[in-house]
Amino acid sequence: MNPSSILSKIGRRFGGDTAGPAIAGGLVLSYALLVVAAVWPSALFVAVFALTGYAAEAFLVRRALYFNAALSQVGLGVTLRATVRDVAVLVMLARSATLSAGWFTTVAGTLVLLHVLRAVHSLLAVVVIERRRLPVITRGIDLTRLRLPAPPPASVREHRSMIYLDVPVVAGAVLTVGLETPGPVAAGLAVALAAGLVALVLAAVHIRLNRQLADRERVLKDVAEEIAAYGPEVVLYFSGADDCMYQVNMWLETFDRLPHKKMIIMRERNNMPLLGRTSSPVLCFPGGTEMMNFPMPETTRVALFPANAGKNIHMLRLPDIGCVFIGHGDSDKAASFSPFSKVYDEVWVAGPAGRERYRRSDAGVRDDEIVEVGRPQLAPIDTTGVTPDPMFTVLYAPTWEGWTGDPYHTSVAVMGVKLVRALLDHAPHIRLLYKPHPMAGKNDPAVRRAHNKIVSMIAEANAARDASGQWPADPARDAAARRDLEALTARLAALGRESSRGADEAEESRRAAEPDLAGDALWRDTAAGCEQAYWASEGWWRHRVVTGTIPHLYSCFNRADLLITDISSVVADFIASGKPYAVTNGANLPDGEFRTQNPSASAAYLIGRDCASLKDVLTAVTAEGEDPMSDRRRALKHDLLGADEPDAMTRFTDAVNALAAKRTRTALESAGSA
Repeated sequence: MNPSSILSKIGRRFGGDTAGPAIAGGLVLSYALLVVAAVWPSALFVAVFALTGYAAEAFLVRRALYFNAALSQVGLGVTLRATVRDVAVLVMLARSATLSAGWFTTVAGTLVLLHVLRAVHSLLAVVVIERRRLPVITRGIDLTRLRLPAPPPASVREHRSMIYLDVPVVAGAVLTVGLETPGPVAAGLAVALAAGLVALVLAAVHIRLNRQLADRERVLKDVAEEIAAYGPEVVLYFSGADDCMYQVNMWLETFDRLPHKKMIIMRERNNMPLLGRTSSPVLCFPGGTEMMNFPMPETTRVALFPANAGKNIHMLRLPDIGCVFIGHGDSDKAASFSPFSKVYDEVWVAGPAGRERYRRSDAGVRDDEIVEVGRPQLAPIDTTGVTPDPMFTVLYAPTWEGWTGDPYHTSVAVMGVKLVRALLDHAPHIRLLYKPHPMAGKNDPAVRRAHNKIVSMIAEANAARDASGQWPADPARDAAARRDLEALTARLAALGRESSRGADEAEESRRAAEPDLAGDALWRDTAAGCEQAYWASEGWWRHRVVTGTIPHLYSCFNRADLLITDISSVVADFIASGKPYAVTNGANLPDGEFRTQNPSASAAYLIGRDCASLKDVLTAVTAEGEDPMSDRRRALKHDLLGADEPDAMTRFTDAVNALAAKRTRTALESAGSA
């Protein structure tokens, strides 16, 4: 096995980034060579390897955090590395015999003092940082009464950077050996001591400025009083991993449209920067104790849950609040009829098919606890059946492998490569849009390998189309569109960073005290511009690999003439378009059995593992007139999404109102009986 193959495997093990092992290896090697250069002694090589070590330290923090932690675990942490540098300086000075005994003792003593300054500074900085890690993080909540101070300087926030405090000492020592005079190292010591003392004073000042935040109970009390004064009626509650944030983000626009006082409750502090733009106030309780002890306002009557999570229990335990599982998409997968759902007061599904899933599953959810509310998020999906591009376009949007270990949960590893190959080779030409699930390959290496193969096949197919000259390319127009896309994407990223630049939790909560309605509007306009620029950035005949949040899945729906997918909520969403769709049957079940197990496929064309039926499917949907499944799709749309009238947003709002009224009556009855 060649070295590049070994590095590649290590890179895949640690997130596909081969730079990590290289940086960590270079760091360790630079310190070893630094010691050798000091023993030699060679001031030039000490300077070179010290500079290399400083650079590797900086890259390690930015590109290889895992390896940084691993080095600490094996006793090669940042403190030891700083000590090795200082020892190397002393060895070099001793071996070169440049300094008198007095000067040498002064240098050694000052280096020890610098270590003490670092330790004291880090202690003070950690106190400041911990005080500013609030027990509840907020958006859209006025925290004026807390008198939140401005964030501390970088020397406090990034106190580990004090590892570089000895830079002037190392530089001075190198010059001292080269010039054979103690002046440079004395100057370096003075600069390092002055910088250390200034940083120490700044840290002490910010401990005093943030002293009120040490009272966690006061912070919680002040936030509780603000929330009580606001009086939220409906709560959107979410707990989950960072790669599951799409589950709550898909509900934000719908939630914001509710004609009630609203509030969002999050449970993981790392998810706060990933929460999409919303005009609703947000609270984040990282700790269970803080969440359970927080006095939920008496006005709160309904809590909506997009995902099943263990921390949901902290809200479910409140008897006066009606708890509803709204999910993150209707499908025939087990997540859409989990037995966990019976812990909620109600389960809201899109249409009759959702109700029937619970009936068939015997999950323990009573029929009277199920409410059909439609899918308010589907408004952006075009229902005319007309697509904007001249070439017939197929969207392949498979799901991920899930947690169950079912080998046929996703089609990517089982038949994805064969399916894509057939689409790319199809005559007459079609265009393929490949949009994998954002979590595809998270658990299964076979899915990752198949996904990578599909991506490379699409790249090769595009190169062949470009080289053929068969389509009217306009390089100048495409280049201009790509420049627009880059500029808009950068602007969108900047809009996301502006609120968090240099901010910790306390500063974020202070800055976000008021909803940024103008910023939200600008973000939406920029995002819409990004989507338009994305589709314009390449010729309509080129296949696309669509990842990330832009363009949205629904934008891909509007470009596609046919969807190919797995059993997932994508089916129920796409059915709103009225266009044909096909579902993969990787287990090769008989068609009737597959449709019985998965009612959302009742109006689908089915594609088996060998993909032999794909050609017939494409023939059927590209023929003149309505395809054979069109009547079934119309009936299925009603079954999956419910009636067109009243619209889904109205039904969703009515369901909130009904449950809120029911809970209010129950609370009044309880108060009366007491």
